[in-house]
Amino acid sequence: MPEFEPLRLASASNPDIGVTELSHYTRIEAKGDLLLRRRDAGLGKAVWYGALTGGYLGTVVRFDDDELRISDD
Repeated sequence: MPEFEPLRLASASNPDIGVTELSHYTRIEAKGDLLLRRRDAGLGKAVWYGALTGGYLGTVVRFDDDELRISDD
């Protein structure tokens, strides 16, 4: 979805995060905790809070206006 392109680009520019294109989805992953910051992607709150609509693996440790942290446990 084009709305999430800034999040994909911000993630791809981080050497600690892997980005893989899968048909109609983008997988964003990390070894250990995955940490994404809304300001790094420049997303508005409505799009930011829709970031997990494609699903996720792990435990959401924090998801607020500023940060999304998913533990890989």
